[in-house]
Amino acid sequence: MKSFSLLKPEIKEVLSELGFKRPTDIQEAAIPEILKNRNVLLIAPTGIGKTEAALLPIFDRFLEDRRKGISILYITPLRALNRDLLERMEWWSQKLNIKIAVRHGDTSQHMRRKQALAPPDMLITTPETLQAILPGRVMKEHLKNICFVVVDEIHELAEDKRGAQLSIGLERLDELASRFQRIGLSATIGSPELVSKFLAGEREIKILRISATKETELNVEKPMPKKEDRAIAEKIFAGLDASSRLRRIAELLSSHSSALIFVNTREMAEILASRFRILGESAGIHHSSLSQEVRIAAERDFKTQKLKALICTSSLELGIDVGSIDIVMQYKSPRQVTRLLQRIGRSGHRIGRKSKGVVIATDADDILEAMVIAREACDEKLEEVELNEKPYDVLAHQLVGIALDFGRISKSKAFEIIKRSFVFSSLMQEEFERVLNLLNSLGLLWLDGENFGKAKKSWKYYFENLSTIPDERRYFVRNIITQENVGILDEAFVVNYVESGNLIIFKGAPWRVVSLDEREILVEPVDEVTGAIPSWAGEEIPVPFDVAGEVGRLRGEIAVQGLRALNDYPADEYTKKLATSKIKRHIKKSIPVPDDKHIVVELFQNFAVVHSCYGTKVNQTIGRTFSTLLTAQLGTSVALSCDAYRIILHSPRSLSQEQMRELFKIDFELIEPLLSKSLKRASLFKWKFVHVAKRFGAIAKDVSYQSKIAKVIDAYEGSPIFEEVLKEIFKDNLDLKNTKRVFEGIKNKEIKVEFVRLDRPSPLAELGLKAYAEIVLPERAERMILKALKKRIVDRRIELFCLHCTKWSSSFRVKNLQELRCKNCGAGMLAVLKGRYKEMESVYRRFRAREALSISEKQEVKKMQASANLVLSYGKSAVVAQAARGVGPEVAKRVLIASRNEEELYKKILKAERDYARTKKFWD
Repeated sequence: MKSFSLLKPEIKEVLSELGFKRPTDIQEAAIPEILKNRNVLLIAPTGIGKTEAALLPIFDRFLEDRRKGISILYITPLRALNRDLLERMEWWSQKLNIKIAVRHGDTSQHMRRKQALAPPDMLITTPETLQAILPGRVMKEHLKNICFVVVDEIHELAEDKRGAQLSIGLERLDELASRFQRIGLSATIGSPELVSKFLAGEREIKILRISATKETELNVEKPMPKKEDRAIAEKIFAGLDASSRLRRIAELLSSHSSALIFVNTREMAEILASRFRILGESAGIHHSSLSQEVRIAAERDFKTQKLKALICTSSLELGIDVGSIDIVMQYKSPRQVTRLLQRIGRSGHRIGRKSKGVVIATDADDILEAMVIAREACDEKLEEVELNEKPYDVLAHQLVGIALDFGRISKSKAFEIIKRSFVFSSLMQEEFERVLNLLNSLGLLWLDGENFGKAKKSWKYYFENLSTIPDERRYFVRNIITQENVGILDEAFVVNYVESGNLIIFKGAPWRVVSLDEREILVEPVDEVTGAIPSWAGEEIPVPFDVAGEVGRLRGEIAVQGLRALNDYPADEYTKKLATSKIKRHIKKSIPVPDDKHIVVELFQNFAVVHSCYGTKVNQTIGRTFSTLLTAQLGTSVALSCDAYRIILHSPRSLSQEQMRELFKIDFELIEPLLSKSLKRASLFKWKFVHVAKRFGAIAKDVSYQSKIAKVIDAYEGSPIFEEVLKEIFKDNLDLKNTKRVFEGIKNKEIKVEFVRLDRPSPLAELGLKAYAEIVLPERAERMILKALKKRIVDRRIELFCLHCTKWSSSFRVKNLQELRCKNCGAGMLAVLKGRYKEMESVYRRFRAREALSISEKQEVKKMQASANLVLSYGKSAVVAQAARGVGPEVAKRVLIASRNEEELYKKILKAERDYARTKKFWD
């Protein structure tokens, strides 16, 4: 009650009206500090009044000293949070006569003009919109009286380029309105000191932290399949294991009034939602690819209890108010401790209520990982925050922004502004000069000795690049068998995983990539899931080094103690038994168990599986290194796939133990230069280069990574653009720091490397090879594929044209063909035409009339004659073959000669269509 007594009477009156009698712990701690004008970082669980802890003392001080213009700036990472906060603050706005408004990308022109003419007292906005208004002539004036800046969900910004941009944005704002108070809010932070420096730089700041685990009930379950799951499996076209998980979620839903079901990817959200629709469950869906209208409707329907559950991704991880949440379910391991705490914290989202969460795990790896994360969450062992240190593309954009702010500025002054940002505190003068010189050469600002300033291109470049989030293309995916659109894939996944011949899992089913171009990916259904990459792989949250290492340590304990090793972990007996089953089978086969101190290299067929419990990024680093070395050694490409616990190498020929042993002898200091050189040729590098170069203003916005970009990359090699691409890959995709720890451990013999050759994959290797058979349809026999192909072909409309009399032609669906005779003259010389009917008929009539034809027209005549001869010789089978996509008379002839029956005919047609899809781009 003490902190509330420090507030003005009018604020205490509103608190009384709202029924708030005593402050929460975070309010008790924060209100006095903010009233003393101190910079603070507030860390507390969701739902215990952090927002009010920050705003009540701010409102108190504002009422004491009202100023013209904007006094309070409230920054959130999401527009949805802006909307939410505006609704929550409406009561305070009316009662205290404080004008509050929102401004972001969706704000209408009318509302922007209104804000320019009559600015609000408090502006709620996003980091990008702050960038937009900083150089604005009118809004800049309104920002000069800023006294308070609140950054909500600060953990969401601290680690990425949005945060790096915001950190300089705050320093630019400091040039306008110096010494404003800075307040950061977050539910969970692993490195509070680092995040406090991100917010305040070298200024004094106080960290106020309330335990994140409040009262938490947390459990990991792998449901035991039951008899009734067979009926569910048949109904939703899924396996028994997947059906048991869905049934368990439905059971938990029936015993709770409301639930959030978190998944790690948008694809999985769509799959679960579609399965629940079939089962008749009341579950909505919420993820970042859905339109704003759809997301708002889902939030509203859940809040008003029209929906009992929402299946969601990280889009609902933050503090968007969706009402009371009884339980949170996490489908599959959340992969990071911080994420689990953030998600589970959404339940009991009211003061004094318990958080309740269940992780529904899938396989042995998933169970162990989920148990480790759940236990570490209860112990509040959070991942450390890793700032995005001095990104050059952000620096380039902010230098142009500073030029717009000042018109003309000295290099020393600009350097001082940039260096005040903790993210750029290690920036060297030489780096600063190189980026400045590049911007000058691109015409984005002018440079004159010790000063620089805005150029003609500055405004356009600056406002086109307000967002650091890549503007990704999307690719249509088409089934070549049915010619139907399967869905859409994001560019990030396509760049990393999609090549002709690769297996992917998409829309809950396995497919082989036949071909791809700049707009479309052609795929065919297959019944093979081994090694298939799921389309959500690009979205998957990386498993940290420490989490994977703890899973490895636990494996080692299980190998010695069995089930007793899991006594202190939150899971039922059945789940624990399943977690240990693969390890027991491994031991039974006399195969060494890989753990945190033991790498096992397993060789079978053309595969090498390196079992390494070191997390997603370390395994990517080691895997890319090994793949590069083997490719150079063998003179042929070696395929690579990784997860947090294994590196899978697939070579065109068998690899020896000696070859693999040599790979581990590489000097760690050679890894970074080796990868830097090899990455330049990778699709990932090209894709990242395009986005970084766009952010520098070096290439046009519509350029794609599939364009002829290699020459541009060569031209910029050694430049800040090239270096930033490598920095981004080494931060986002790889982990050199912890890879060094692994190689030092091997060198010091703290980590043992053992090699085994097997006839077939070990139980733990199988987990990696088949990990993605998740909610995948049961095996599809080839006859199902052929059935779909046949249906499409017989439904196709073609034209028959008589070459004998040239007076009769008619359009038919293939299935409706009866007698293959001309209705005019009775001849059987009928050509199959699949397009440009009238034009082709005209060409043939001119040929019969002995008129002059072009070379291409003569070729068309030969094709029509060959087509008619096939119909004459093979009847309806010839029509079927020629109705296929990309199959002309020449290919149809080969197909017909090789086919002894209808099944063989369709198999040969299928192969011909695949070949056409693969090669079409070379001759189409």
